[in-house]
Amino acid sequence: MSFELPYEEKELLSLIARSDEKAFHTIYQQYFGKVYAMALSYLPNALMAQDMVQEVFVRIWQNRAELHTIRHFESWLIAITRNLLINELRKIYPPGWEPQQMTATDLHETLNYRELERLLAAAVEKLSTRQQQVYRLSRIEGYSHREIALQLGISVDVSREHLSKALRNIRSFLINNYGVMGVSACVLFLK
Repeated sequence: MSFELPYEEKELLSLIARSDEKAFHTIYQQYFGKVYAMALSYLPNALMAQDMVQEVFVRIWQNRAELHTIRHFESWLIAITRNLLINELRKIYPPGWEPQQMTATDLHETLNYRELERLLAAAVEKLSTRQQQVYRLSRIEGYSHREIALQLGISVDVSREHLSKALRNIRSFLINNYGVMGVSACVLFLK
């Protein structure tokens, strides 16, 4: 189930920059699943993945004064997560290990990820034209609802409604047509 933000993300980041813990909790709820799924896909166990999630959000809180300057929070969050994962993996793997080395397991996981991306693309193609537009602007381009509304000539509320319907339709399509793979895609892509 997707956790809807009560404010525009930019407003939340501005509140967090001013040490608003409630706004921070909202961002945590929004992105916990995505960070956890990413960590779990690389780390050997769930406990390490949970620790990684905590570390990522501690970093966000420590750097909160800079949050209002970030244009694409999700991309920034993924970069922090990736960097912390690489540092953690360097501790686990033998000296000389570098992130660009790819094992057969890594290749298998990459292929699974690509398959999930393909499934998501098929689900997006089933959406109405307007839902596709709003979904792509929000989830791929990283635009806020306000920016989407301006670009498409619709209200912010209509933008939110189209995105909510799009996510619901994608989730339903993936689960109904692809079972477990669909559930995996929901966890990875629809948070």
